[in-house]
Amino acid sequence: MTKIHSEKHVILSDELLDKYNQKIESVIKSKLLYLRPNLCLDDLSDEAGISTENVKQVLSEKLNLSFFEYISEYKIRSAKRLLTKINDDHFSISEVALESGFKTDASFVALFKKHTHMSPENYRIKYFNIESDSNNLVTG
Repeated sequence: MTKIHSEKHVILSDELLDKYNQKIESVIKSKLLYLRPNLCLDDLSDEAGISTENVKQVLSEKLNLSFFEYISEYKIRSAKRLLTKINDDHFSISEVALESGFKTDASFVALFKKHTHMSPENYRIKYFNIESDSNNLVTG
């Protein structure tokens, strides 16, 4: 005899999807959850106080992203900031990976290339901005 398992899929209203999306984004940003190398969907669900199924639904229906894609976007944005900040130019690629919440350099480099179509090193060279600090120099 075979048992058929059916998942209960509650359809959330657009208003509730928006509310949950704002809550998820707020928690991700305020607690810097994306910097946790082992962050999982259950952790995000617990931190946001929203069921795992509802978090998945918000990510897929509202943002058209998987959990991994969603968190990766935050990690890549963090890495881009670190790669282009004048005061943090001493960060090695390994340090940028670690500071951005990646477990390994290899996963960081692969995902960075996928998102930006260039290596972290080339991104740093192309977008490193020294003008922001040069305006503050006193010339004499």
